[in-house]
Amino acid sequence: MRSYTCPVCGFNGLDEPPYDEYNIGSNNICPCCNFEFGYSEDHDVTLGYIVTPYHLIEAAFQLYRKQWIEDGMKIQTPENIPEDLRNGDSLKPEVLLKQLKSLNLDLNNFDIDGFNE
Repeated sequence: MRSYTCPVCGFNGLDEPPYDEYNIGSNNICPCCNFEFGYSEDHDVTLGYIVTPYHLIEAAFQLYRKQWIEDGMKIQTPENIPEDLRNGDSLKPEVLLKQLKSLNLDLNNFDIDGFNE
């Protein structure tokens, strides 16, 4: 069975692609970071939701990623993440760094305390 990678946290274990060929979200939820593809990209505002255009989707990923890390990297479904990759119900920092590297992110500009190399 093929697995797919979460574009937010780098977890390689999604059972279907996060987006289809038309860039429509699958509405699946990453078992690691809890990002729901097709929903979490949009931002709550006072008058409703702002739907993020696909060409700006990476910015939505960055905002969500930063907040998730700052909130302690809580794993949505710890039973779906191997025990050696987590510290209780949170992802181990060294595992996150490895996952983020798989996304080819520039970690030199990673402005979250404790994650600069």
